[in-house]
Amino acid sequence: MRSTKVVISDRNDITRKGVEAIIGDSGEPYQVVGVFAHLREAEDYLAEYAAHILILDDQTLTPMEVIRLVTRCHESRPGLGIIVMSQRRDGEYIQRVMRWGNASFLLKNGNLQEHLLKALQFNSSHYPFISPEALKMLGTRPMGTLTHRDRDVLRLLEQELQVKEIGERLGITAKTVYRIRDKLKKLLNVGNTDSLVDAARKQGLLDRKE
Repeated sequence: MRSTKVVISDRNDITRKGVEAIIGDSGEPYQVVGVFAHLREAEDYLAEYAAHILILDDQTLTPMEVIRLVTRCHESRPGLGIIVMSQRRDGEYIQRVMRWGNASFLLKNGNLQEHLLKALQFNSSHYPFISPEALKMLGTRPMGTLTHRDRDVLRLLEQELQVKEIGERLGITAKTVYRIRDKLKKLLNVGNTDSLVDAARKQGLLDRKE
């Protein structure tokens, strides 16, 4: 079985070693290939060496630093999953971190070990995970469960492309586009495409128009 290569970035020496121990004791095929106190060091490593998941504690980073990191990785390292461990109970921040579908979000509480292992399992299969307490911060809907394909369709719907055009652009069938569009409507509780795009903007899944 292929091992999942993990990089850890955390300035706190105790929690950094704790995360490494949780992974090492899990009995799962995870391999910690890099442990760094500074995010820049972790990014430099990832620029040269392959890894599947980056675990990041955001305690010493600003929200925008984390959001920009997730966006950069979405654009330049689409195969890299990110797990953000945080104490920030900010629903808007959580949504923006999870916006691209490549990041999981964990609120640091008593269940951190359990949630970290679940996040590793989900991210290994290219699905995001959000801890239950973080999910409550979002309100009623787990927006981070959208896939990369869901988000691609959503952005093209925003551009007012027709179903056939979206399918051709993404290399998928019209039937698949319809299925994804229906999923998005159900998730956002709307009845038409115009309302879907408006609701997606309000939920932080698309940029708001000025």
